[in-house]
This record gives sequence, structure tokens and C-alpha cells, in this order.
Amino acid sequence: MPRILKSLRKIHSYLGLLILPWIIAFGFTGFYLNHSELILSALPLNTYEDNYQTYMDLEQPLTLEQSANIARGYWPESKMLSVERISYHEQSAIEFKRENGSIIVVPKTGVYYVKSAISNKMFTPDGLLQHRKIYWNYIFGIFHRTGWLDWRIGTILADITAIALIAFGISGLLIWYLPRHKRVMRRFSEQ
Repeated sequence: MPRILKSLRKIHSYLGLLILPWIIAFGFTGFYLNHSELILSALPLNTYEDNYQTYMDLEQPLTLEQSANIARGYWPESKMLSVERISYHEQSAIEFKRENGSIIVVPKTGVYYVKSAISNKMFTPDGLLQHRKIYWNYIFGIFHRTGWLDWRIGTILADITAIALIAFGISGLLIWYLPRHKRVMRRFSEQ
């Protein structure tokens, strides 16, 4: 019995250390799911002010080729999915959709946006990062479901953590119960 208890304690300890980061993260993201406004108010880069009127119109609007050259600078390894004219923040724009996200160029001002699933970055015509926004809702939601920041490896980390939590709970219960087992059995035999 002491050997079993010692092994269980060791397993319980190592499981606890192994899954501790995910336990904290899942606890945090679970708390976020119930109290999103409270959490979002404390996080940086939650919003940005897109004041497109700050940027003067260029003498000549960017051509489609000039806009495409800007878009080629982002995620060059990512396949181009489509190019289309859109209205973005009440402006006429060209959206270059890639597998990793979108590059949206406003030809009139030269301002462009680089959007992925987790962030949106606004650049001046000179290429300087002006504003950045992180999509915390997406990050917390995806992390809570997958245990990671994207779906590439599926839910394997979340599944491993869930299984480890089950083993962690069972081993904790056994660590608590086994020393009491003889007393419980004695009480039943006396009755």
C-alpha cells in the first residue's frame, strides 16, 4: 500500500506540473467567457482609433499594381486567394485575401491594413505601424477550445489537458482515500 500511495503521489505531482500552464490558461479563458467586459477592459491593444480623415489624399491614387506590391510584402509564402474592391471603414479599398489573412489597401490615401485572425494592423503610406488591435475574443475562444492559438494541430493539446485533468482528479481522490481505506473497511466489518 505505501508503494502504491508513493507512486500515485508522484504521478499526481508530475501531472500537476505538466498541465499547470493549461489549467491557469483554461481558468483564465473560462473566466473570460463569463466576464468578457471585465477582462477586455484590462487588456492592452483592445481597440484603436481609425481616423482615416487624418491622412490626406495622395496626388495620384495608388494603382492596382502599386497596391498589389504592398500586399506582396506580407505573407509571401501564403497563397493569394482573391483580390476584390470593397468598402472598408467607409472608404473605397482593395482587399488582397491570402491564406493567412487580408491586406486591405486604400488607394486614395495609401493607408493599408494587415488583418489576420488575431490582429489588425494599420500602416501609414510610409509603411509605419500606426495602430494595432488584437482580437482578444478570438484568441481566448480558440485557446479555450484547442489549447493553442490556431486549429493546425486540432484540439490535441486541449484533449491531452482534459485527459490529464481526469487522471489528476482520480489520482488526487485515491491519494485522499487510500490512507483512509482500512478505517472505512473496519467500520463496515464492525456493523
